[in-house]
Amino acid sequence: MIKLTIEVSDISSVISLYDVIKIYTSDSETGLYTYLSSVTLQPGVSTYYYLDLTGTSETWYRSSYYNTSTLAESSMSNAVHGIGPVLYHTATYPAEFDFSATETTIIRKIRRLIGDLKELSRIYSDGTEFCSYITDDGHSIELENRGWPLYVSIDDVEYTDLSDPVVNGYQYLTFSGTLLSGSSNPKIDVWYHTFKFSDREIYEAYGDAMIPANVPTDCVSQDHLILQAAIDLLESMTADDMITDGASIRDDASVYDPSPGLRARSDLIDRLRNELNGLVEECIKNSMLALEGVLID
Repeated sequence: MIKLTIEVSDISSVISLYDVIKIYTSDSETGLYTYLSSVTLQPGVSTYYYLDLTGTSETWYRSSYYNTSTLAESSMSNAVHGIGPVLYHTATYPAEFDFSATETTIIRKIRRLIGDLKELSRIYSDGTEFCSYITDDGHSIELENRGWPLYVSIDDVEYTDLSDPVVNGYQYLTFSGTLLSGSSNPKIDVWYHTFKFSDREIYEAYGDAMIPANVPTDCVSQDHLILQAAIDLLESMTADDMITDGASIRDDASVYDPSPGLRARSDLIDRLRNELNGLVEECIKNSMLALEGVLID
């Protein structure tokens, strides 16, 4: 599925000569282009979209302007490669928490420091066969990765309320009713963000971040807390990985050794700690310079 975006630079001039945009497609950039569809031009509208359900990232597109009355057609545009949209469906399932713009910026900064950028995953079943993501009780869907849903649709019915389904442990979506009815299987379409830590967990780490006792309270800045939160999250991640995946495993055919990744994370923690220490030292120095007193002889 490809979502094309077509920009018309001078809509008033174009619409005086043509009434539609014709879209052509090809398997290669210089290959034969065949007509795909048309988009109707509208007064004052410069941006148009077309959803090619069968298109892939390897599909090529060109477009032209066309007059359906006079059959006049403009020259073809340059060829462009198909690029899938970030999310095919509009996100309709609510976010876990409605953060302010300032809070969202803090979360984004911490995500970049710890390398936990959110990615997009999908669970899909067309209903023709049993969906392995449904748990044995028939009430829950198990996500492949830890995450938070953006779009939830069961049998083409969208779910838009936090109370149904309930997100459990960022791993399960539990519904109020059963997902299975007799021998029939539901059509399932779930888009979700994947991550190591949720936005709420990251902001809680920011709120819990502590600065050394010798730093004056009025000197603590947002940067101090962001760095400390990033360090705390990375250390908790490392502690968990050491318990679950910390051992090297070797057999006749392969070797599993997590130590390089753990060392790289340890180096990152040290770098962030050095940055934080530098801020702390500067803060203390500035506080000492601001001190005023009376010399007693």
